[in-house]
Amino acid sequence: MRRSHTFAPAALTLLCLGSFTPATSGWAQSAEQPSSSASSVMPRARAAGYLGADAVPDHHVFLPPPPAVDSPAGMADLAIFRATRSLEGGPRWQLAASDDRIGARKMLGDFGCAMGVDLTNVETPVLARTMARANADLLPMVGGAKDHYQRPRPFVAEPGPICVDVSPQFAASGSYPSGHSAAAWLYALLLSEIDPGNAAAIVARGRAFGESRVVCGVHYVSDVEGGRLTTTALVAALHSSTEFEADIAAARAELAAVRATAPKPDAASCPADGALAKPW
Repeated sequence: MRRSHTFAPAALTLLCLGSFTPATSGWAQSAEQPSSSASSVMPRARAAGYLGADAVPDHHVFLPPPPAVDSPAGMADLAIFRATRSLEGGPRWQLAASDDRIGARKMLGDFGCAMGVDLTNVETPVLARTMARANADLLPMVGGAKDHYQRPRPFVAEPGPICVDVSPQFAASGSYPSGHSAAAWLYALLLSEIDPGNAAAIVARGRAFGESRVVCGVHYVSDVEGGRLTTTALVAALHSSTEFEADIAAARAELAAVRATAPKPDAASCPADGALAKPW
C-alpha cells in the first residue's frame, strides 16, 4: 500500500530547522505548498551552515555525471529497479516507506536503535543544532547537482510500483543525486563521530536509508552513491571549521549526559536483527 509522499526538499529542510526546503532553483520551486493550517504558524528560521553556500565543495569537481542509460552502470541501475519491484508489500518495502520520512526528530529516532538510546522525546539542543547547520551546507550541494543533471527518476523512465504516492512535482524533479540518501549519510557520519562506540551500527543504518530509496523505486543505485559521495565531500570540508569541531565535541558530551536517563528505544520499532545485513 502506498501512502502520501512527503516531498524530498520539504523533508530535507525539516532537517535544517529541524525541518529539508532547498534554496536552489528547481529543487526548491517544486516543493509542495504547506496546508492552510501549517501556513498560519510562524515558521522557524533555518539554521545557517558552517561553511555557507559559497564555501561548500563544488559538485562539478568531485561528483561524476549519472551513468548513461546504455552504459554497464546504467543497465545495472535499471536491472536493480526491476528486480526490487518484487519486494512490494514485504517488510523491506515497509521499512523503505518509513524511511521516506526524514524529519529531524524522526531521523534521531531511527538512528536511536543503532545508538541504543531513544532520542525522540529527549532535548539535545547541541546535537540538533549541529545536524541542522551541517544540513544547511548540504542543501545547496544536493540541490545544485539535481538541477544540473535533471536525471529522470526510475519510475518515470519505466513504470513500476513504488512505496509512496508522489506528486507531479516530485516525479519531475531530478533523481541524481539522492537527497534522502545524502541526508541520512550525513546523520550517519556525524553521529558515528559523536557516538563512536556505536559507529558500525550507525553507519549500517545510514547505508540502509539509502538502500531504502532503491527499494522504494524512487532512486537508482547510482543516485544513492552520488548522495553519499556528496555528503562525504561535505563532511571532509566541515572539519576545516572550528565551530563544527567544537559542536561535535559538545554534542558528544551532551549525548553522554543524556544517555544516563534517556529511555532505550522500543525494540518493536527497530529493524529486526539481520534485517539490514543485506541491501534488499
